[in-house]
Amino acid sequence: MTKCSECLVIGHRGFKAKYTENTIHGFEKCFETGATMFETDVWTTKDDVLVISHDVNTNRIFCDENGNETNYNIPESYYDEIKDLRTIESGERMLTFKGLLRWFLEYVQSHGGDSISEHRIMLDIKNANPPRILQLIVAAIIDVHNDLAWWFSRIQFGIWHLRFIKYLNQDPYFQEVFAGVTSAQEYRHFDIIHISIDWHDSMTYMAYNEYIDSLQNDRFKFKITAISLIYITTWSTDFVTKFMPILKKEDLKLYSWTVNTLAQLEYFSRIAKSFQVREYGIITDSPDKMIDYLEDVEHEIAKESAETKPLIDPKQPNLPFKFKFSHFLFRGFLMWIGFKGMECSQKNFESTVDPTQLMIMPRKWFMKFFAYLQHRGIF
Repeated sequence: MTKCSECLVIGHRGFKAKYTENTIHGFEKCFETGATMFETDVWTTKDDVLVISHDVNTNRIFCDENGNETNYNIPESYYDEIKDLRTIESGERMLTFKGLLRWFLEYVQSHGGDSISEHRIMLDIKNANPPRILQLIVAAIIDVHNDLAWWFSRIQFGIWHLRFIKYLNQDPYFQEVFAGVTSAQEYRHFDIIHISIDWHDSMTYMAYNEYIDSLQNDRFKFKITAISLIYITTWSTDFVTKFMPILKKEDLKLYSWTVNTLAQLEYFSRIAKSFQVREYGIITDSPDKMIDYLEDVEHEIAKESAETKPLIDPKQPNLPFKFKFSHFLFRGFLMWIGFKGMECSQKNFESTVDPTQLMIMPRKWFMKFFAYLQHRGIF
């Protein structure tokens, strides 16, 4: 955890506000701020090499060795085609997942050793990847350091689609690898986080947990252990009164992204504190700024708690009009793009996953709009 605070500060793609995203240099600078976690993104190439990139396409971040623009679709490319690409801003080579793991292992061992597990990596496993990327990830982790339990508290799997956790529960590979693995800490497996732009969708994943618990078998069971939501979907009365009590009942961790302002941080911290969430954290482009804000925020919350003032009334939350109106507009945006959450049904929970299935990428106009929002700091 960060010093002077119970709220975790998680660097978005490392230290996105000041350093090239998803690079070792950015990850190091993130940790130097006092943040103990960073979020990063993983893709698999056509020949099963795992690489670190937020975008499915290389043109925004990477150029070739001569500085020329590139246009590779990562899942449709062989690693040899992209291995020599450099970041446009800093000239750093595209990072492989194994390269990241080796650096992280060395970093942890030189900053406290095996006895401390405060440093963590939060993986955003992009939705357009095939489910079998999870097998590649686990195999890479074991290959770098063959002690699966050591990694449980240090790597988090962030998923956007139900097929990924269903694949974990269906494929024999994971039964063989995880059966019999014991951890000295609270972890039975890696944290598995549902990432979403709508809290309603996360309700299905909590229902899936109940479905898995109801199965009468001796198989190893993988369940969602945390939820990560875009900040604006939390700006509603229903989120506080309907979603948060269930999250608390299920004893799940909670994260929010991308939190870059004091107002966002204060609101999220009050919500998490009010419901005494077991662990909560914010994913931010500016971990240095959030670290500075946190001490004052936590001090103010502690002061209000001592005065028996309710931080957030769970039954009648008084949200700022700006928050509620922003959430209203965001809900309209979700309707406009046709966003639909996962079907919550036993039939869906039981259906067999195709390990090689690739999701269809959004249309170009949406990707351009997404890039604009990303530039504005929304994502």
